[in-house]
Amino acid sequence: MNSDERDELRVLVIDDDIDTANALSYLLQISGFPTAVAFGGKMGLRLAQLFRPALVFLDLQMPGEDGFEVLAAAKKDGTLPRTLFVCLTGSAEPSAESRCVVAGFNFFVHKPMQPKALSEILRAARSYAGLRRQGRRDGGWPVVLDRRAH
Repeated sequence: MNSDERDELRVLVIDDDIDTANALSYLLQISGFPTAVAFGGKMGLRLAQLFRPALVFLDLQMPGEDGFEVLAAAKKDGTLPRTLFVCLTGSAEPSAESRCVVAGFNFFVHKPMQPKALSEILRAARSYAGLRRQGRRDGGWPVVLDRRAH
């Protein structure tokens, strides 16, 4: 890993809502953060092992593996010890936030995410990861993996 890679905040978005996942990924990418997207839990876990993100935005309600199952598997795997996990949900269930805290999420955010919340999460993730730079500004496109193609 070169010094440029150490100074980048790598972000993974796992959400079965393609529009939501792509919009967040695009926003992060144009802001200079290397970003990857998975549209389901199983593919998200595999991509997390390969991409090694410092920050994961994880949808709570997905078919197959839900956000709780994905988080538990990621923590059990042990390959992401310095990764922050954000529960990103459209759930109106009153107990959702407390369940996310108990499960081990670092942040809880309702969809649609407000810009101030995103800014605070990115600042916290950069601090937690010990990063100095904002990230690359190469104009690249996010990595997108569609579960339907696999």
